[in-house]
Amino acid sequence: MSWVTPASALLLLAAIFAAARYSMRRGGPTVEGLVSAEHQGTDPLGDDIHGTDPRVQQFRQTGSNRLIEPTSAITDLRPDAQAKLEKADLASDLATLDAFLVDVRDSLGADEAVFWRWSEHRDTLTPTAWSTPGVKRPAHFDMNAWRGLVQWAAEGRIMHFDADARVGVTRLAAAPVELHGRLIGVLSVARAEGLEKGREHIKAWLPRHAAQVGRLVSLFEVRREYGRFMRQSQALLTAAQRVQGHKSQEALCRAICETALQVSSATEAALIRWRADVGRGWVQYATSGFKYNAPFPLTAESLAARTCTDETLLLLDDVSKMTGPQSLFFDNDGGWPKGTLAIVPLKLEDRVIGAIVVAAKTPGAIPREEARNVALLGALADTSLEMVWEMEEVSRRARTDALTGLANRRAFDEQLEHLLAHADRFGHSVSLILVDVDHFKQVNDTYGHESGDVVLKWIAKSLSDGVRAVDVCARFGGEEIAILLPQTQLGGAVELADRLRKVIASKPILALGNEVPVTVSCGVACYPEGVLTKEALFAAADRALYDAKSAGRNRVKSATAKPTGVVR
Repeated sequence: MSWVTPASALLLLAAIFAAARYSMRRGGPTVEGLVSAEHQGTDPLGDDIHGTDPRVQQFRQTGSNRLIEPTSAITDLRPDAQAKLEKADLASDLATLDAFLVDVRDSLGADEAVFWRWSEHRDTLTPTAWSTPGVKRPAHFDMNAWRGLVQWAAEGRIMHFDADARVGVTRLAAAPVELHGRLIGVLSVARAEGLEKGREHIKAWLPRHAAQVGRLVSLFEVRREYGRFMRQSQALLTAAQRVQGHKSQEALCRAICETALQVSSATEAALIRWRADVGRGWVQYATSGFKYNAPFPLTAESLAARTCTDETLLLLDDVSKMTGPQSLFFDNDGGWPKGTLAIVPLKLEDRVIGAIVVAAKTPGAIPREEARNVALLGALADTSLEMVWEMEEVSRRARTDALTGLANRRAFDEQLEHLLAHADRFGHSVSLILVDVDHFKQVNDTYGHESGDVVLKWIAKSLSDGVRAVDVCARFGGEEIAILLPQTQLGGAVELADRLRKVIASKPILALGNEVPVTVSCGVACYPEGVLTKEALFAAADRALYDAKSAGRNRVKSATAKPTGVVR
C-alpha cells in the first residue's frame, strides 16, 4: 500500500508536464520562455521558485524534465489507423488501473475493487476496471444485490455502505470518483462475508482511493490526448517533408492530393489554384475518381469557385441531400454524385490561393476533424504552392502576347501539340480557326498605329470572350489570331467562327475617338476530320483562310477533303 500514493504522484507530475507541453503547442508558454523564467528565478506563472519547497528544485535538477513522446511508424490519420493506436493506449491505461485496484482491494480487505465509469450521456454506470485479472466482468460482485447502491453513490455523490443487520457486517462500500467537481464514476469494494477492515477504516480510506482513481483516469485522458496530438503532429510533419520535396508544379500538386488521402478517410482528392484578384480558378490536379483530366478551369457558379470566393470550409456529409443540379468544378458536371465532399480553402496572408477538395462515396466518411487535418496540410504546403505558381506565372507571361493578352506563338505551339496528342489517345477531334483582320494595313494607314493596336485588343477580347474556357486563343502574328477548339468537330467550329465573325462586324470599334469599321475572315480545319495528318492541320486552316479572303473577305471557309482524302 505504501507505494500507491507516491506512484500516483509521479504519474500525476508526468501527465502535468505532458499537458504543459501540449498547451505550449496550442499557444501557451514557449520552451524558451520556461527556460528563461527558470534562469531568472521566476516561475512562468509569476511565482518565485527559489523560495518554494526544496523538492521542486530537486525534481527540476535531477529529473529528465521530459515526457517520453509516443513513437509510431504510422503516419496515417484516418480513423481506423488511429483507432488501433488508441486501443493499445487504452489497454495500457486499464492495466495500470487494474493494478491500482488490486492494491485497493488488498488494503481494505475486500474480494473485489471495481471502478465504474459514469456516462453522462446515457446517465448510467459501467464497470470499467476491476481487481480480478483475466476475467471479462467482476468475479466477486453481486450485481442484483449491490448495483443499486453503486448507482445511488453516483447520483447522490456521497459514500454508501451495505450493512447486513442480521450479522452486523459491511459487505459493500461505494464512493463517488470526482475531479474538480466533475463526476467521473464510482469506486466500490465488496466482500460477501463482510469487509475485513472496520467501517471507520473504510470510511476514512475509500474516499482517498477514489480521489486517486479520479486523478489517474484524468491523467490517462490527458496522455491519450497528448499521444493523439503527437501522432497527428508527426504525420503532418512527415506530410510536409514529403510535399516540400517537390519543386515542379505537377509533382507538388500530386503529392498534396496523395497526402490529403493519407490524413483523411477520403478516396479522391483534387487541388485548385485560385486567383482572388481576377476571381478565377483552375483544377491543377485531380485523382481518377473525379473523371476529369486536369488542368481545366472552374466556372464562376461552380461549388468549388463559390467556396474559394466565400473563403469558408465546406463540408457536406451527404451530397444526395442537396437539391437541384450540381456543379462541382464547371457547369452541369453533375457534382460529386454521392457520399461526402469537403472543400478546404488554402489561405496565405489573408487571401485564398487555392483549395483542396476531398471526397468519399460513403456519407459521413470525412468528419470535421479530418477536414481540419486537410486544412493543416494546406497550411504546411501553401508557401511551396505559391512559389511554384509564381514561377509558373513568370513562365505564363513568357508565353503571353504583351499587346492582346492572348497566348503567343510559343504557347500556341505547345497547346497544339498537347491537344493533338490528347486527340490521338482518346479519339477526340481538334478544330482550328484562323482569324485575320480584313484590310488591317488600311486601318493603320487611315487611323494610325495606336488605333490599330486598340482594334487588335478589342478583337482579341471579343474572340476570347466568345469561346469556352477550355479553348485557346493565340495571337499568331500581326493581325492573325488562332483559336484551338478541343473536342470540337468541323461543323461546330464553322458555326462558332461565323458567330464570332458576325459579332465583330456588327458595329464599328471606338478607337481614340474614331469609329473604325472592321471585319474578319476565318479559315477552319479539323483533325482528323478532313485532315489526314496532324502536321497538315495548320496548313489546311491557312488554305481555308486564303479561300475566304479570295472570296471577298468577311466570311468563313472550311477545309474540305477530296475523295482521295487530300485536303484542298
